[in-house]
Amino acid sequence: MNAKIKVLFDAHLLAENDTQSGIRSGIFFTALNLLKEFSKNQNVEIGIYCSKKNFSAKLIKTLQKYFPDNTFNNVFLEVLSPLELKKSELSCQYKEKKNFLTKIQLLGISALIKMQPAINYDSIINQYDVYFSPAMKMPKEILNNNNIKKFTLLHDIIPILFPQYFQNLNKNKYWLFQMTNQINKKNYYFANSEHTRQDYIKHIPNIHPDNITTTLLACYESFKPAKEKTVESLKKYNLPTDKKYIFSLCTLEPRKNLIRAVKTFIEFTKKNNINDMVFILGGGHWEGFIERMEAEVPDFDKYRNIILKAGYINDEDLAPLYSGAEWFVYTSEYEGFGLPPLEAMSCGCPVITSNNSSLPEVVGDAGIMIDFDSDEQHIKAYEKYYFDKEYRENNILKGLERTKAFSWKKCASKMIECMSKAAKQESAKI
Repeated sequence: MNAKIKVLFDAHLLAENDTQSGIRSGIFFTALNLLKEFSKNQNVEIGIYCSKKNFSAKLIKTLQKYFPDNTFNNVFLEVLSPLELKKSELSCQYKEKKNFLTKIQLLGISALIKMQPAINYDSIINQYDVYFSPAMKMPKEILNNNNIKKFTLLHDIIPILFPQYFQNLNKNKYWLFQMTNQINKKNYYFANSEHTRQDYIKHIPNIHPDNITTTLLACYESFKPAKEKTVESLKKYNLPTDKKYIFSLCTLEPRKNLIRAVKTFIEFTKKNNINDMVFILGGGHWEGFIERMEAEVPDFDKYRNIILKAGYINDEDLAPLYSGAEWFVYTSEYEGFGLPPLEAMSCGCPVITSNNSSLPEVVGDAGIMIDFDSDEQHIKAYEKYYFDKEYRENNILKGLERTKAFSWKKCASKMIECMSKAAKQESAKI
């Protein structure tokens, strides 16, 4: 029987990114799903890593929210002493209820912690074979430890490829540049797509091509056909239930190409005299979007009633809204992976995406792929789905079939296989 591989899982993302401010964080859910799969794998023993500076009651709350009790009890919080863990739990309770007794307990725990000797992080880290970060830079105590194999998941290098969209970015503080500055030829990396892998090899000279493995991501298990709930979700966001609709879920940043998608939808309705369809937008910054549309579409006022804001969409409503859409539009200029089209296909929604970057790896022949900067191709794609019901339904079936190739279990298993191989090589040297 093979010994379990001991993985120290960096949980900083889980402590900091469980928010509902705009579009949900893709890297947050990537970290969450990988932790779930790692903790279910019988060949892995998980340790949760988060430095005291960033560790908060929020991480405890996140773990309790997303993990059933029997799984959560198997996740070891060894980097914190029992007293520090208790302090985090009490802090969470006090923030919620402001109980005086809890405050007294907190003061007592804090006093006891000050009396404890400093934690020897090296002794804890050395118990593990592998450190894994789902995105962020390595902390100093990990970076300086030569006894543990280090793996990082790479998502994209969009700020490096498109600096024009990130002119106000502080490179010293932005997480991507902090992470890429640590890249070296001896550590190991996973790329969320083959396109991302090639980007890192081309643009980050310190990375060793043999040490970066492509591990395609997946979408959350809740993304499945849910058309029976569509009307209820539409009503929840004050959206019409008597119209066909197309759906988009993204921010307003220029790279996402949302302005063109909406402008060409208006042209599509004008050209074909369409009056039974609306465009529903999830997420984004509505005020800035309206200003742009008013500037670029002279008669936009005539079409305000067919461009509808849904705003932030709760998790439980995403699958119903995807499922009820005639099609999903995601014609981005560039994507490191492209999770929303995969979510849409998983819900039985045909997609229109760009033919660039990683999107062909996700969509394949199951959707319509076009040049992101072509108005004409956008309009033709809308017309194809609107007027050719058989083609649209065929793409629904192809999309559902294609999504079977993507799963968090497959992704995590491939990662664990690579980690085990690296750990065994190190053991062989010893």
